[in-house]
Amino acid sequence: MKALKSLILKLFLVQICLIFLQAQICFWPIVNAWAREDTVPGSRYTSARGAAMGDAFLPLGDDGASALFYNPAIFGKLSKTQAEPLNLAMYLNSGFTQMLSAKSTSATSLSSYYDHLLNNRGIYSSEGFSFLPAYSLPGFGFGFLMQAHLGAIGNEDGSIRYRSNYQMIPAFGGGVRLAGGIIRLGYSAQWVNQASGNITTATPVGYNQQLAQGSALSHNMGATITFPTEYLPSLNVVARNVLGAHFSSFSIFPLARNPVGVPPDEPMTLDASFSLQFKMGSGSVMHLVFEDRDITNTSGVPQIGRLAIGTELNIRDVFLLRGGWGSGYPSMGFALKKKNGEFSITWYNEDVGTSYHSLKDTRYLLQYQVRVF
Repeated sequence: MKALKSLILKLFLVQICLIFLQAQICFWPIVNAWAREDTVPGSRYTSARGAAMGDAFLPLGDDGASALFYNPAIFGKLSKTQAEPLNLAMYLNSGFTQMLSAKSTSATSLSSYYDHLLNNRGIYSSEGFSFLPAYSLPGFGFGFLMQAHLGAIGNEDGSIRYRSNYQMIPAFGGGVRLAGGIIRLGYSAQWVNQASGNITTATPVGYNQQLAQGSALSHNMGATITFPTEYLPSLNVVARNVLGAHFSSFSIFPLARNPVGVPPDEPMTLDASFSLQFKMGSGSVMHLVFEDRDITNTSGVPQIGRLAIGTELNIRDVFLLRGGWGSGYPSMGFALKKKNGEFSITWYNEDVGTSYHSLKDTRYLLQYQVRVF
């Protein structure tokens, strides 16, 4: 009975936090949602686990991929050698499934379903994938991220607006444990090769045309303090693009056809989180994370737009339930985990309209990871 009361109390706490965030969202000023994914900077890599938790994920990574892109301090808690040759994630949105049914053989070609976009104006179609093989050992790791994010919508004036972002990013990093693991520090470097654009056109073009292309070196640092008390309260701070990420036209990966200029430089940003861990009995654990993204507000987004909350219930390290709130929408997901692999399904939303909540992009993300060691 005591354990049941404790469980009810913890779930009640999570619910109150979610209700609080939902209430605050009502007062969030209108922003340009087409730029939202880029306006509040974060990890360049999106995992199914992180997306399901509203992107409140800084303290929870347990693999090289998370250490390289979410929080380098994670390197300080990796205690064994791990090879992850397969880490594949793919997402579609509800609009893309309509396009797929109409043009099942060419839905990834913008020009091939141009007419269908205009016949269904106001319906945003998006898709994306990432592939991130990684290798890590205690205190060090490296990986190679390849990803693409594509989206398009037919406007009322007969034009098409499309967004493209292609990236190939070699990365490496390392970390240390201090004071018996209470303090962890880490660093990662990402060589960002990118072709991207947010373009409106009245004539059919390809997703990879008229994009800005170039490369930049991104330095990232993370710090974690975990207090050895009940619930293991943890503070995490991550600095991304330390000293700024400055793009040049040089790139060894030709990602765009007929490139136009280089991507804009990215400023240094700070993220911070506070987390708690609850033991639920029978080998199950619940994590609760509160996160403040872009603390210095380089993005100009109101504070409520930069807050996130996420929770994960890990049942005997086999079945995982996840939920969260971030960017003004709820998210959820689950995963099945074995010693050498994990399969995750996530449902989440993004804003892609010209004003807050004017156009919701509902995404379905699948991720499969294979770990050799």
